This record gives sequence, structure tokens and C-alpha cells, in this order.
Amino acid sequence: MQLTERARGELRPGEALVFDWHRVAICCAAAGEVSLRKTSRREVDQSPRLRRLSEPGEPPVFAHPRAYQHLAGRELRIDCKRRLGMRFFSSDLPPDFGLRAVLGRVPDQERGGMS
Repeated sequence: MQLTERARGELRPGEALVFDWHRVAICCAAAGEVSLRKTSRREVDQSPRLRRLSEPGEPPVFAHPRAYQHLAGRELRIDCKRRLGMRFFSSDLPPDFGLRAVLGRVPDQERGGMS
């Protein structure tokens, strides 16, 4: 997990980043997409489902259980950009990562440390 200097600077004390899982199909319950959002540490602490992706001492990054299984062990880069004064965090995951992951179509070179 690597946060750019800009992302580290934009993440405020008491905030965390969360990779969410969004179902995109009714017929295939596991099919979904991954998104990244900022939230409060309080929300993370109150949610027993979220699992930590980042190492202790690093900026807090968590994932929904369905996203975690596809992200754990991957080399991820997180950046932040400002638009109209608002902070938007993004990762280097491909836009269709979630759907390809559940279908087993993520190429080995994109899997990073996953086996």
C-alpha cells in the first residue's frame, strides 16, 4: 500500500480511506465494483466488517470484506486530487477491477502479491 505525498498530506487526522464493494448484478451476487472513499475513523471503528489493508503506523486504509479478498497483498497506489476545493482520493486499480476479479480475469501481473 503506497500513498503519494499528496494523498498523505490531504488525509486529515481522524480520517481513514475505505475501499467499498458495490454489487453490479442481481444474478451474480459476487459481481461488483470497488470504489475508494474517505471517512471518519469513528465510522471505521463502529463497523466490525471493515478490514485493515494498511500496515500499523501507516495512514489507515480499510476494505469491505468482499473487496478485501481481492485487494489484500496487492501493490496499491493511492493519490488525491482537489477539484473545486474538494478532495478526491483515487487508486491505480483498473476501472473494471471488481468485475474482472470475481470472474477470475485479473492478469497475474496485476495481482501483485496475491496468489
